[in-house]
Amino acid sequence: MPISDYEVVLFGSYVTGGFRESSDIDVAVITRLKDVEENVRIQKSLFGKVKSIYDVRVFELLSLKVKALVIDNYMVVFGDELDISEYFYRRRKMWEDFKHRISYHKSYKEKIEAIERGKKLQEILKD
Repeated sequence: MPISDYEVVLFGSYVTGGFRESSDIDVAVITRLKDVEENVRIQKSLFGKVKSIYDVRVFELLSLKVKALVIDNYMVVFGDELDISEYFYRRRKMWEDFKHRISYHKSYKEKIEAIERGKKLQEILKD
């Protein structure tokens, strides 16, 4: 299936204005499918169909954090802008519900330290 048969948005530096000559152009293909295997198949089928300057990803396979970046700043290439906006609205609500859990720690080091403190606390509570 050609990429134009899907809803497609641009995101990242090309949309935000930080695009440089060495940047790639981030593209999200929206399938609206919940089937991970089918989304992976679609992702694989898209490789090699576009020039290497484009980094094409299936939206549904992106991490929640990257999905939030797409939702916050995108430009529609193919598809109805209102339909895409409504689809993203539901995902934005999901992000709002989880955001505080994901960004609770400022760094991986802080997260690891918290995990280690939790393990020590569990050991103390066992005794």
